[in-house]
Amino acid sequence: MTKSELLASIKYKKAEYEIKLDSLSKGLLNKQKMQMELDRLVPLKDDNTNISYACKLLLEKLVNTSKSQLENFLTFAINQIFPNREYSIELILKKDSKQPALELTLVESGVKQNIKDSVGGGILHTLGLLLQIYYIEVYKLNKVMFIDEGLKAVSSNSTFDGKGISYLENVLNFLKYLSKERGYTFVLVTHEDKVREYADKTYIVERGKVKLWE
Repeated sequence: MTKSELLASIKYKKAEYEIKLDSLSKGLLNKQKMQMELDRLVPLKDDNTNISYACKLLLEKLVNTSKSQLENFLTFAINQIFPNREYSIELILKKDSKQPALELTLVESGVKQNIKDSVGGGILHTLGLLLQIYYIEVYKLNKVMFIDEGLKAVSSNSTFDGKGISYLENVLNFLKYLSKERGYTFVLVTHEDKVREYADKTYIVERGKVKLWE
């Protein structure tokens, strides 16, 4: 492992620890609030009302916990890929009984914006990729992902405050981290030469034949 890879790994682990610590603190706070609410329910005489209300609280807690975990994961990952932007992800639960939905909102420096309008640097494609990774983690699926031109919209040469930043390289570094630390295998189909620098193996398709790049 090179010095830069080691530093990147340490950086990711530190960020993961901070996210987990934050989630734990929120979980303990929610537990205290839940206990206080349950303690308030005990003296009530109507047992049916108690049970119904307690189940409602439990369901809300489960939904909010999952929501918080997804927000934390997306925010953590987005900050690794777009370190020069003050991004965070907020999920809004729409409680329409006919069409319940979960809406992604991008928050930049405290300003909320519709995720559909957030096209800079390829953030939409990046979030789509991250949501797939989160789905794999939650349901403990096989950690093999095929990405067919999924990074083509991610900027490879962005300028911010006079500094050149490659969001594509940041995405590839994040995928490399997941490969080493979480056991993922990524199979990328791409025309972007930069990807080859991060691959363990490279194959090319030439005149309908697949061969190993040497």
